[in-house]
Amino acid sequence: MNTAALPEDLVRRARSADPEALSTIYERFAPGIYRYVYYRIGDAEVARDIQSDVFLRMLESIERYEDRGWSIGSWLYSIAHARTVDTLRRNKRRRQTPLSEWCAISEGPETKLTDRINEAALQEALVHLSEAQRQVILLRHSYGLSLEETANQLGRSIGAVKSLQHRAHERLARLVRTSLGDDEAAEG
Repeated sequence: MNTAALPEDLVRRARSADPEALSTIYERFAPGIYRYVYYRIGDAEVARDIQSDVFLRMLESIERYEDRGWSIGSWLYSIAHARTVDTLRRNKRRRQTPLSEWCAISEGPETKLTDRINEAALQEALVHLSEAQRQVILLRHSYGLSLEETANQLGRSIGAVKSLQHRAHERLARLVRTSLGDDEAAEG
């Protein structure tokens, strides 16, 4: 995701409800917003709903948007984060994968099943990270942000982001190994 600042005139035009400017903002940020929500929620339909809601909220309040040191992208991600947290709080029950999804095998049963198990273990492990660690992992790996971009997005130093990322990687590895029944993980 390209996180360079949008031209000021584009944001100004969007604040004036210019359809072309609003469309440009949507095209630039919608895919990243969807990925952010999907990796937190794990449900494509809910992620699309939240993505739509983020841009609906943007349309409803864009005329009040002011750049106070936060880019419009940061503003959109903060809306996405708030909506995602609200959804997670409402749906505290564990996500269940329908049996029909497990049976939809195209690459061969072993490969598809292994991929699903690994993805499920990773999704479950992400829930056990601290909020800051989870945000760093998502921004760095899901959106491909650099250390500097991640630090700016989170309002932290690059060193703090490196530290959070390192601890998150170690914890994820441990949690995934334990989830997959790796005996060495239980000993370490």
